[in-house]
Amino acid sequence: MHTLHSLRSLTRFRRVAILTLSLALVLLCLPAARMTEAGSRIGRLPKDSVAQRQLKMTDGSQQSLLALRGKVVVLSFFAVWCGHSRDQVPALVRLSETEGSRGLQVIGLAVEDERTTAEKVSSFISAHKINYPVGTVTDPVFAEFISSRAVDVPQTLVYGRDGRLAAHFVGQNARIDAALDEVVRKELDKK
Repeated sequence: MHTLHSLRSLTRFRRVAILTLSLALVLLCLPAARMTEAGSRIGRLPKDSVAQRQLKMTDGSQQSLLALRGKVVVLSFFAVWCGHSRDQVPALVRLSETEGSRGLQVIGLAVEDERTTAEKVSSFISAHKINYPVGTVTDPVFAEFISSRAVDVPQTLVYGRDGRLAAHFVGQNARIDAALDEVVRKELDKK
């Protein structure tokens, strides 16, 4: 009887272990699949509709990737209510300060939703001492830029001086901030 109970416990343990491992593998593969989608565009020029799209900034100016060719461009898609978006701002402010004179243009794009108003975007800019242009975009425009329906924020695109996509980052943490610094400096060093 004791052996039968032990076998049942072992079988139950194996099932739980297999299910846990399977779930872990699925969760690990999801971000990788999204990055693979973005990664397949690394080194390519954006679609004309993306490169030519006029992005309206809060100061009334307009920006487009096409007009910024010759500069390294960092597009940061964020939400004013998102903690990771807030955490990313200091790295972007620092990059804009230290590398702006070398040809870097950082642009922040708040993704519109029911919690994003002009006042909240303005407060976000002031509270975080943002020193780069900021505008707003809709989910469809955001999805067009990242070529994905997965519109999690923050997402950061880096374009080289030649207009080609150099990197695409999803999320924010110290590792991503370091990788962003590295890609930006590498692209700025290219003449």
